[in-house]
Amino acid sequence: MTTATNTSVRVMQRIRATPERLFRAWTDPQELAHWWRMDGPGWSFSGATIDLKVGGRYRLAMTSPDGKAHVAIGEYQEIQRPTRLAFTWEWEDEASRVGDTLVTVELSDVGDNVTEVVLTHERFADAARAAGHESGWTQLLRLLDRAMQETAA
Repeated sequence: MTTATNTSVRVMQRIRATPERLFRAWTDPQELAHWWRMDGPGWSFSGATIDLKVGGRYRLAMTSPDGKAHVAIGEYQEIQRPTRLAFTWEWEDEASRVGDTLVTVELSDVGDNVTEVVLTHERFADAARAAGHESGWTQLLRLLDRAMQETAA
């Protein structure tokens, strides 16, 4: 008999931007277009649909260099503008499914126009899938940081 684990990942990044600016980056499709993809040649943003309310659904898409769509879907569980956002997370593609997981994004003003972003993705039943998501979230937060630097210039 196998027992499910409750594996979580937590990634952090300090970004030169206000919590409000970063909250918009997470919740506005036009802002997501600047950073929602993997880091590397050939990756691109391919659309977002957001119904920003508790119980509202989202769909975030990126395309890999081979043309495959990677689409995340879920429902908003908590919205505390501009400091906290929690949403369920699943992949649209059946082969990539991770189960009933939850992502929480916390935005804390640490002064001097810098915000600490702490992202926790929990309730993974599989440690290998959790590790893959940790890598993906780490890349995304670096891309978010880069996008904030570019728009500030």
